[in-house]
Amino acid sequence: MQFIFYFYLVFASAAWGSDRSPSPELTPENVVEIVAKAMANNDSPRPDSGIERAFQFASPSNREATGPFWHFKNMVQQPAYAPLINHTSRVIGEPEFFGDSVSIPLIIFAANGEAAGFLWSLSKQTAGAYIDSWMTDSVVRVPIGTKLKAL
Repeated sequence: MQFIFYFYLVFASAAWGSDRSPSPELTPENVVEIVAKAMANNDSPRPDSGIERAFQFASPSNREATGPFWHFKNMVQQPAYAPLINHTSRVIGEPEFFGDSVSIPLIIFAANGEAAGFLWSLSKQTAGAYIDSWMTDSVVRVPIGTKLKAL
């Protein structure tokens, strides 16, 4: 019986680790990695679950600006953000903090070989269900410049 309980704890912990939601325990870098990884595997375990994860980490002000999930999903599927969906790899840059806000650069390598730059802006929530949790306020596509060609 003790073995079964231990077995349950190990697999339940693994499942909880892959199904993170906003939490004060997560750093801004953790949030970007969780969302980016989910979007890299957008259709696993079900279609658009990566976009759903991104919406889950959207701050209340972001959700107010983007509207309900169906509208958020349509925005993410536009050409500017399309490289995020099912990308093959990514590089997360150094965060730049401004009090309870942070900007984190991200370079995505899309399945078609395209490199795309994004600037992730997050803020620490001061009220509501996710108080003290870092959540995404915006993601903006940015030019990556010529230095990337040296990679």
